[in-house]
Amino acid sequence: MRCRSRTGAGAGIAVVVVATLALSGCSSDSGSQGKKAPSTSASSADQPAPSATTSGAAPATVSSSPTTSGAAQGVEGVWLATDGGTKVQLVLGKGKAGLTSSSLCGGSYTGKSDIALTLTCMDGNKERTSGHGALAADGNTLTVQWSGGPTDTFSRTGLPSN
Repeated sequence: MRCRSRTGAGAGIAVVVVATLALSGCSSDSGSQGKKAPSTSASSADQPAPSATTSGAAPATVSSSPTTSGAAQGVEGVWLATDGGTKVQLVLGKGKAGLTSSSLCGGSYTGKSDIALTLTCMDGNKERTSGHGALAADGNTLTVQWSGGPTDTFSRTGLPSN
């Protein structure tokens, strides 16, 4: 598939892609092509966490869920929906928005829990370029009605990092 970019739009899309990768915890691995760097020592992730107890009591359970609720974070974060078997990922942060599905789109949003989205897709697709979203009270579901397009119900998959 060949993508075309209008002058100025490519730089904006590139920023959104980088933001999407940063917020979703992914990183670019442009040079290694599947090669692993040699490891000289075990990482802290490989080591068990030290117990905070000194008695024979069982150590405290560590929760992998965020300590801050999604509602307190507002709409910023990483969201995932499916549309006919196709994954639709939406990344929102600091007024910028990135969307990946069958198209790669970038743009902006305004609002905190009720938002307006304006996106431009690299391939010219207009299905998800303008929409309004509402955050559920629990902060874990975001429903977006796209103008002239589908309604997506997104589930929060990640919170923004500081």
